[in-house]
Amino acid sequence: MNMTLISRITRLSLLLIFATLIGACASTQTQQAAPEVVEQEVIEIEPWDGDPMDIPLDGSSVEAFDASLARVKAHATPEQYEGLVMAIDYLLTYDLGAEKDYAKLASRLDGQTPTEIWQRVKWRKPAPGRSPVKKDAADAKL
Repeated sequence: MNMTLISRITRLSLLLIFATLIGACASTQTQQAAPEVVEQEVIEIEPWDGDPMDIPLDGSSVEAFDASLARVKAHATPEQYEGLVMAIDYLLTYDLGAEKDYAKLASRLDGQTPTEIWQRVKWRKPAPGRSPVKKDAADAKL
């Protein structure tokens, strides 16, 4: 008789715990926040007649640097701009003087052109007829 009482108390307590958990989960409502409308600053692009890879970048501030990157993007091909962004990301990671700080890197690149930035990274052009993706063991230097 003592075991049945303990068994009933145990079942009753488990049932109460279960009911409490279900009630807590049911009362918790997930409210989705309304997406915030972010106003983007409009950057005026100055005209450029020459090679877009000869546009000097203004590193006097982060905003000026981003504006000059937007100017390069407006005049360059998508491949050229993507290569420039990849080179800047590379320098942000591996340029010890920039200390992984975008503002410091922008000031270090002040006045340089995209071509000079590519030369600073010293990326080697792929072999004729091969893209970087199509390289294989035959392209490796031993």
